[in-house]
This record gives sequence, structure tokens and C-alpha cells, in this order.
Amino acid sequence: MSDILTSLGLGETDFYAEIIKENLDDRILVFNDDVSDCVIENYILYILKWNREDKDLPVEKRKPITIYINSPGGDAISGFNMVNVILASATPIKGIVFGMAASMGYHIFLACHERYAFKDSILLQHDGQIRISNSTSKAKDTMKFFENMEDRTKAYVLSRTNMDEEFYDAHYDQEYYMYANEEAKRLGCVDYIIGEDCNLDDIL
Repeated sequence: MSDILTSLGLGETDFYAEIIKENLDDRILVFNDDVSDCVIENYILYILKWNREDKDLPVEKRKPITIYINSPGGDAISGFNMVNVILASATPIKGIVFGMAASMGYHIFLACHERYAFKDSILLQHDGQIRISNSTSKAKDTMKFFENMEDRTKAYVLSRTNMDEEFYDAHYDQEYYMYANEEAKRLGCVDYIIGEDCNLDDIL
């Protein structure tokens, strides 16, 4: 159990493990890390576990899952695997940004069924980063794949926000930082600002 708890965050103390365990009992996942294969695997398994427990319950009777997010982003392939699981989850999933949801962390946050953030939470949208070292023909194949991924990412963002295609294209190659209660709320990336649209008690 201690290895699993440590993998769900960066803490190593008994107190930290106790807090994580308590949160898991309440269906709260603390996503305070880079997006990678090993991290994503743990979160996906819990989301699947709780959906399995709720399988015969109507949606309105299911206990929601909450994901606390503070992530600089990371691997897109692993990240969109988690996005797909969140979108497919019949059990409602709430995302709450503490600090920052950047890059792939931002896309994971967008997938949540209800999205909360503090007013000074930061969201970051930008294009991906790749390195290619291969033969010319294989490099072309790789670029074709990532161009397809970029198109799919664009379609996903447009489906989960109020952004139109013109706005997205104009900001595509920027480091587009958004404060939660300014651009992010206006663009439909955040549903509720904690302390403005709802109280902290409402989400705990």
C-alpha cells in the first residue's frame, strides 16, 4: 500500500500517506505530478475501480470522484489515455486546480465533468514538443502522426471550451497562460471559481 500511496504524490511521510489514504476513501485523487505512464496508470485504475463499484447504480446515485490537480504536464499519449477514461466515466468526475494545470495537465482538467479552480490558479495551453532523430522517410511518418495528433487535440479543446477555431489557431503556437477567473472562465475552460461562484465548503 505504501508504494501505491507514494506513487500518487511526492510525499513520503506517514502523515502524507495517511492523508492520501483518507482522500482515496473519499474518492479523491491527488494529482500532484508530471503526466507519465506510471502516474496515469494509477489514476486510471482507481477511476475504473470506482466505476465498477457503481456499475448497477444510476448516475445520480453515484458518489462523485474528485481530482485535485497541480501538474506541469507531460506525456501526451499517456495523458489522452486518462482524458478518454475521464470522458467515458459514468461516475461524475470533478476537477479542482490547485496551483497550475499546464500542457497535458490542462487537457486532463478540461475532460472533467465539472471544473473548479481558485481565482489565481493558472491554466496553460500550448503546442506540443517533439524531437525526431531518424531517417528522412521515418521522420516524415513521425511528423504526419504528430500533425494528426495536433488536429485531434484542437478538435478536443474546441469541444470542451467556448473557443472557436479562429481563436485557437491565433494562439496555437503561444505559451497561452490563463488566470482561472479571467481568460479561463471566459473561454469556458473553468466552470466555477472557488470563492466567487461557489464556496470552498461546497466542494469538500
